Amino acid sequence: MPLGTMVVALITADRIGFLGAMGFAKTEDPEGVTFLRDWSFQGFLRPDSGLLDLAAVVFGICLLGLLARGHGILSIDGLFRLIWGGDEGEKLEKKPEKPNQTQQAGTSVEEKDRRFLWGGNPKAPRPIVTNRYIHPLKIRDLVLANNLTLAPMAGFTNVAFRLIAKEVGGCGLVATEMVAALGNPGAQNADRFRILTQNVPQEKPLAMQVYGREPDLCAATAAALDAAGADLIDLNCGCPVKKAKQSGCGVALMKEPQQVGAVVKAMRAAVPHKPVTVKMRLGFDARNRNMLEVAQEAIENGADALFVHARTGESKHGVPVDLSGIREVKELALKLTGDRVPVLANGSMETAAACRAAKDEAMADGYQIGRAACGDPWLFRNLITELTESGTPYRPTYPERRALLLKHFELILELFGEERGVRVMRKYTFFYCNGLPGVRKFRDRFMRISSRTEFLGLVDDFFLHLEGGHLDQEPIEHLKLYSDEE
Repeated sequence: MPLGTMVVALITADRIGFLGAMGFAKTEDPEGVTFLRDWSFQGFLRPDSGLLDLAAVVFGICLLGLLARGHGILSIDGLFRLIWGGDEGEKLEKKPEKPNQTQQAGTSVEEKDRRFLWGGNPKAPRPIVTNRYIHPLKIRDLVLANNLTLAPMAGFTNVAFRLIAKEVGGCGLVATEMVAALGNPGAQNADRFRILTQNVPQEKPLAMQVYGREPDLCAATAAALDAAGADLIDLNCGCPVKKAKQSGCGVALMKEPQQVGAVVKAMRAAVPHKPVTVKMRLGFDARNRNMLEVAQEAIENGADALFVHARTGESKHGVPVDLSGIREVKELALKLTGDRVPVLANGSMETAAACRAAKDEAMADGYQIGRAACGDPWLFRNLITELTESGTPYRPTYPERRALLLKHFELILELFGEERGVRVMRKYTFFYCNGLPGVRKFRDRFMRISSRTEFLGLVDDFFLHLEGGHLDQEPIEHLKLYSDEE
């Protein structure tokens, strides 16, 4: 900062401070002087005292600081321009600046800053505070920007959906669909592996999940996921579907705590440099509530974090969660490792109240959200806002919903091609529109979409209906999954 600017700023602070402190006296108000003397510690700052001038300087600097903050000014030069650059003051000459990378293509520095913080969405608010509910989270050597995470979901968490969740929501960690640990990966399985593990830098950090029960196969799959770009590798011990139970995978693995330990040990040996975690439930069913045995096996064999769904395997969504089980797991983790192994709560964590309860009652280190995020891409950012009390929840307009839906559609087509992509997009389309007026009338048409043209026509019809015959276009920014060179 130039010395001249500093001197002028201090003189200005002194004069403003003096006028502010002695304003009553200047208007011949003796009570004002009395007030100042009484306020200033038994008269030590008398009007004829040099200490009063010092107090005036301090007062003025504080006043200018508040004024600058209110105008978003973070430098003395900016403050200088504020004081003398008003309508009545002399305008300071401003040297023309060469446009830099962050200011080209019509993008302001502030927009770039917001894009960095929220993964690409300049309209998203910045999380200005952290607290006991929302904060960075460390899993081994991996540091997450915040402790809200997206759960792996079969059929949903492909790269297109993850990009949307990251861009709009700003969650700390996204996850792929589960990847089966197979002994004979043929050409068909290789293509499926490519689609499941396809990833881009904008979504990082990224978790990939192993689905299996044989230690050697799970270890080989973990190594393949590491090579594919995983930042964290998770073992599925929570999937409750019938097929998983029949094959001894998913939540069925919880009936065999020692087998869980063997698989984790093998995966840890295969990827010694990456975090290995376990997604689990409170037990296979209510009669086999053995989360502590499974957690202990996982931790003692190298697990770096536990994602715990606060229900047993037979419990459906909608059944109240049991946070006491997560607390027991957290207390065990503290006993075995101190703070080294975080425990994250899963299961109906889609409200701020639920997250607060998980922290307050179960000592959860973070939260994992699945199904609720499918229908509300803005969920994560709103949870951050509510849990940090840094603003009001964001309510997207109809044009914004339409623009995001179309962006998601183009990403899906890029990943799967038109024929398959249109089928995949059916379920997402309904999620985007669920709860909006008139959605029931369009439900059947949503489920019969068979081409890109038909999809675009239906989306226009639906939102035209919502907006009363006038389709307000929101600019669509298309994120590419693949670069032009690939």
